[in-house]
Amino acid sequence: MKPHFHYIVDSLFYRKDIGDRFDFLVNKGNLDDAFVKTQKEFRNESPILAREAAFGHFQSYIEVLYEGIKKKYTSDERARIDLQKYFNSGNDVELMGSKPYKFKISDDLFNGINIYMVIDVPLTKKEKKGDKFLVHGIRYIDYPDRPDDEIKSTLKGLVKECEYYELGQYPFGQYYSFVDFYKIGGQVEAVLKTPFDWDAFMQKFDGCNMFK
Repeated sequence: MKPHFHYIVDSLFYRKDIGDRFDFLVNKGNLDDAFVKTQKEFRNESPILAREAAFGHFQSYIEVLYEGIKKKYTSDERARIDLQKYFNSGNDVELMGSKPYKFKISDDLFNGINIYMVIDVPLTKKEKKGDKFLVHGIRYIDYPDRPDDEIKSTLKGLVKECEYYELGQYPFGQYYSFVDFYKIGGQVEAVLKTPFDWDAFMQKFDGCNMFK
């Protein structure tokens, strides 16, 4: 029987520094040439092997981007800061909302490198074929001192991913783990390990409810 899901890695990031977007376009810059946009599928009879291949492909991107800034990869947490030049062109506009609350509008909102689990055969009534769940990624960040909204999607994706491994009775390899998300409004969840450091994240954003 074919696996009930597979993985994809998609990417959208700047291959070079474009500076001011308006000036770039006025000077006949081509945004198509400035971007890298790819998507690659990973399938295997054993989904954990497809997962490993997807994460390996993801990491190869990260290593190449680090070569571009002449630094060495040390951690996922550090990479989210070091690699922003590839995701954030610096052309965002800050506005003042209620409370008061500042927020940014940016064309870079969808920039990033992401790994998704994609449903081929639903195992519960909550999903349908083609549904995808984010399990890991590095992307554009508007405010480094705030919890990234995309982390909420990652949390849901990791819980769903683990559920599919359990329901499909697929081997977890060495990645099965339990994480206590109490500090960010959750509970103990079974998830598959990723490079993301949940302990460091929860220490930084203790008290933020990411499970609303």
